[in-house]
Amino acid sequence: MTNAVVWYDHDSSSVWAVADSLLTAISKNGDHKSVSRVTDQAMKVLRLKVGAWGVTENSIAGGPMLGYEVGMVYAGAVTPALMTYSAAAMMLDNLHPQTKENSQIRTPDLSAVADLIRHLSERYTKDASVGYAAGRAPFCEFVIFGIAPDDMLNCRPLECYWIHPEFNQNKEFSQVAQPIDLLKGEVAVIGDDTESLRAEIKSLQDDPGVEEKGKEPRIALEARMRARKHDTVGGTLQFGVMSTRWGRLDLYGAMHDQYGDPAQNWLGFDFQTEINSILGMPVKIPSLD
Repeated sequence: MTNAVVWYDHDSSSVWAVADSLLTAISKNGDHKSVSRVTDQAMKVLRLKVGAWGVTENSIAGGPMLGYEVGMVYAGAVTPALMTYSAAAMMLDNLHPQTKENSQIRTPDLSAVADLIRHLSERYTKDASVGYAAGRAPFCEFVIFGIAPDDMLNCRPLECYWIHPEFNQNKEFSQVAQPIDLLKGEVAVIGDDTESLRAEIKSLQDDPGVEEKGKEPRIALEARMRARKHDTVGGTLQFGVMSTRWGRLDLYGAMHDQYGDPAQNWLGFDFQTEINSILGMPVKIPSLD
């Protein structure tokens, strides 16, 4: 599966989202379960753009006239997760709210975006179940966050939603969207063995000796990745940071390897020897020290 964590850092007034980059496949032979590596170069911190198109008396824009960005992390089955992301990315960036009765250009709030992710992921998860053995339906969950503008073009409060599977008494599957109050200190943790990761985060938060206060979830996940005690968590650390002032999500990759040496790759892709020659120009690795 994976681990991804989303939280609000009061010192920087920013939302942070971190994740590992490992994808694995689990196979069963009787009572024996084995985990094999698929790739450790997976993107798991993603950006969605919400864009509303429209016309005014004086202009016809060549792109969305109003919009905002949404951060997303996922865990679980990759096919329904990335199909959900791809479909949502197309739909959300091509909104046309104007009608004959109402010419207002507006965007949906984040709860509506969460409901879209819930609906799409439920459909894709059910569709993907045909590719899994009986009794092993795919599992897929997301955390999304963002700051949507209101009707007066002011910013709404920061919102965050955890979208995850739920089963009723008849064991019928559905996806549900649950709000997470990041501003009040709630931390969204998804993926494998979340209880112990939450405990590790809490232990760091209670430790006065931790130098990077506000970054405890990142420290805890990075320590889990380096410990290599979880077969489904590994690769390199990736993260996104959204300032609550601007509402823009910037994506980053780790600039240093586990020994503290400079890294020239992002998620295992070596820019200098592999990527730059394909594009004919350098790619600069975004970083935060």
